[in-house]
Amino acid sequence: MISLLVELKDRHCVVVGGGKIAYRKVMMLLEEEAKVTVISPKACSEIEELSKVEKIKLIQRKAVEEDFSHAFLTIAATNKVEENRRITQRLKSISLVNDASAYEEGNCQIPASFKKGRLHLSVSTNGASPKLAKRMKEEWQEKYDDNYIAYIDFLYEVRNLLKQKSLPPEVSHAILEEILDNAYKDSGELRHIYYKKLLNL
Repeated sequence: MISLLVELKDRHCVVVGGGKIAYRKVMMLLEEEAKVTVISPKACSEIEELSKVEKIKLIQRKAVEEDFSHAFLTIAATNKVEENRRITQRLKSISLVNDASAYEEGNCQIPASFKKGRLHLSVSTNGASPKLAKRMKEEWQEKYDDNYIAYIDFLYEVRNLLKQKSLPPEVSHAILEEILDNAYKDSGELRHIYYKKLLNL
């Protein structure tokens, strides 16, 4: 497998299952602004509430093949391992499908991830220890504070500015290396001064 970041905004995603695990997957998809359909004969109160306020579409029955025909991503998250396997085996050759009960059954994983502005870090242990992946994510949350939002925006703006200027490649490379110094991460004033200097190059 290779790691990819996939845009889910306005994509049709299906979650099969109505329990707490399914709910967590639904919330993850909603954070990415996906269009979510949940299919399950029974649903927990949290999922039912999301349906009532029309944040998701809830179909209260067992999933059938037609439910997946237009799905960009399907997450099999029922409380029955065999049902999850049946869904993933049916879909893995034609679309993205994740088995919440057995990572190796689907064709994509959903790693533990952490986002801070433009910074997006994710980690997977390939099923060896989800708890370790979660711990690593929590460590990142402590290490990368809100200052990184402004700092990475600065890196982005400098890179875009350099693309607009006809500087020799070695000069652009040196600038991009220089701004990785922690001094620029720690000082908004220094970032501002440096960016103004670049504007005049």
